[in-house]
Amino acid sequence: MQTEITSPQGNRRALAARSKVQRVAFRVADISFDLSSDGVRLALEPGLESFASEPAADSVKIDVSWTDAMVTASQAPLFHSGGLWSVFEESGGYRFCFSASSLGSAPYKTAWFDREFTRGELTIFRPYFDAELPIYPLEYPLDELLMIHRLACGEGVEVHAVGIVDEARRGHLFLGHSGAGKSTTARLWRAQSNADILSDDRIILRLRDGKVWMYGTPWHGDAGIASPACAPLSRIYLLEHSHKTELSPVSRGRAAVELLARSFVPHYSPKGLQFTLEFLERVAREAPCFVFRFLPDMSAVEVIRRAAA
Repeated sequence: MQTEITSPQGNRRALAARSKVQRVAFRVADISFDLSSDGVRLALEPGLESFASEPAADSVKIDVSWTDAMVTASQAPLFHSGGLWSVFEESGGYRFCFSASSLGSAPYKTAWFDREFTRGELTIFRPYFDAELPIYPLEYPLDELLMIHRLACGEGVEVHAVGIVDEARRGHLFLGHSGAGKSTTARLWRAQSNADILSDDRIILRLRDGKVWMYGTPWHGDAGIASPACAPLSRIYLLEHSHKTELSPVSRGRAAVELLARSFVPHYSPKGLQFTLEFLERVAREAPCFVFRFLPDMSAVEVIRRAAA
């Protein structure tokens, strides 16, 4: 059974459909997202400008529309975030519902995607918005949720990490939970003119030409660094604050476990979880892993450079 919530304004108001289809697209980690609508004015967030792209044939295609009568699911969710969103199984796919008590009892938007996350339909509850203003329909956290679920369909994994590319174009992945020193690490390397930083908080790992590559994402941390660039992964580091700077090697088994602990995985998807486990085991086999205890000074950069040379 479903419950329909209709706004008082919705019964009296119907905005004329726009004759011209609105369309925006962006690309992260070689995965393209194509949004289109004939009624909603679409826009990308400023943080996505460097990821903007032309629509591609293999894009995740998402149709966006308004509604004045939001339909809400009555069944129990597969997962509830404890905050803005919940996810449900529905019509052979997944429906995400986003709610905020400050707005009202109805979800402010819902999004349905097929099981492979190749296409979707996103509906926005018009009474909560000014329909004349541009909207980014995948406003965080939906854009990242969509990416995480698409990656779990055999594409790759997003991890909580900093991605650094040194002057020799070697990719260094610094893994860490909140407070482990990711933003500090990014700032130290940013002071080096010959180093590139892909992100200070979220990195995507994917296979490319038989090798593991790391990609920047738009979902940055406190240092505000986000790049669409990529590089082959060379080494992995588990960040720890310390009174001295040193590297200690880690076994492949532990490396895989530590990667999983710092990855973003839809745990309610058995297929997605199985793929993620197998993928991270491969990552741990191909890139040496170390515990990196460090002081927040330039010695942290020099130790990594010397060890990688």
